[in-house]
Amino acid sequence: MAAALRRGDAGRDAAAARARRYRQGLAPVLAAIAAEAGGTPEGIAASLTRRGVRKPRGGRVWTPPDVRRLLSRLATETGS
Repeated sequence: MAAALRRGDAGRDAAAARARRYRQGLAPVLAAIAAEAGGTPEGIAASLTRRGVRKPRGGRVWTPPDVRRLLSRLATETGS
């Protein structure tokens, strides 16, 4: 017997897909910034903020922990 979808699963799946598309769309920008900013989370965060790149939920100021999480999730998704 197949597992039934629980209430809210479709919404969570859609949100996860949006987040994945956001990260993957940002990957080339991160690669370019890492090349010029030395690749440190601090440098990348400063550059993203300076360039006005919005965070996934609309925030404007990037922090090094934000960048670490983003890079970690991208690495997990790409298997790097």
